[in-house]
Amino acid sequence: MMLTRLAFAGSFPEEHQNSAIAQNRASAIEPNEATKTRLQTIVKGILAAWDKADVICLGEDHGSKNDSDLRIALVEHPDFVRKVNVIIVECANVDHQDILDRFALEGEDMPREKLRAVWSDANGAEVWESPIYEAFLRAVRKANLAVPQNQRVRLIGGDNPKETNRGRFIREAVSREILSKGLRGLAIYGAGHCECRGMGFPGELESKYPGRIWAAFSFYDVDEGRRVFGLGDEPELIAISATDKAKIPGGKMFFLRRYNDPATLGDIVNAIVYYGNARDIKVYPEKR
Repeated sequence: MMLTRLAFAGSFPEEHQNSAIAQNRASAIEPNEATKTRLQTIVKGILAAWDKADVICLGEDHGSKNDSDLRIALVEHPDFVRKVNVIIVECANVDHQDILDRFALEGEDMPREKLRAVWSDANGAEVWESPIYEAFLRAVRKANLAVPQNQRVRLIGGDNPKETNRGRFIREAVSREILSKGLRGLAIYGAGHCECRGMGFPGELESKYPGRIWAAFSFYDVDEGRRVFGLGDEPELIAISATDKAKIPGGKMFFLRRYNDPATLGDIVNAIVYYGNARDIKVYPEKR
């Protein structure tokens, strides 16, 4: 889906005009109030997971509007800033941490062209050009501005393009910035990085931090998930860990790495995000 470029009339100074365009471009793809209300069952389930875990890995399908709506609804919930200290995002290069700190912690207003540096130098920059990622960064800043500075959530770059072993960098970043400090964090990565088995950082860190990481993401094949679980039209957060569902084969519900992969749902995820009958769309980058 190509978003319509916004135009402004009048004689705004250029820097104010750029800032207004950036803010309106982001708002054009934010969830509306009805969507945020509809997602509250999932949001509250994720918030409750921090009562036991320190890190929530919320996996995404890159470019997914449904996944974008959920994470924005999550950070906008008033309990979020009371529970969480750190957000680490795959879409931002750690080398630009100074920009993220000025933007999210100090509340500096930045036009898109200035903020773009955090994702334009990251792995997969062509993916992060989609305006849903800017919208999330702005949602974090907005949530922070509503609370005193000492209660604000730090936004951390979760990618380093100079690191040849991405999995190792993610493990070390989550360990260093969140787990080793006894903080609570939200990690936003592609769903493959969030699996509870090896190759996903929750699985790779389980032996060092048992029970401290909780992962959730949506079905790869939604129709198959509906069939297996008998799901209806309303959104749900389906608990997997410590239930009989953990023994169900992943099958067609998830994108597995090889034919006849024996992984069960418990091997893959702690909970499954189901968006009900909300049709998902891909939000692609605008042409520059």
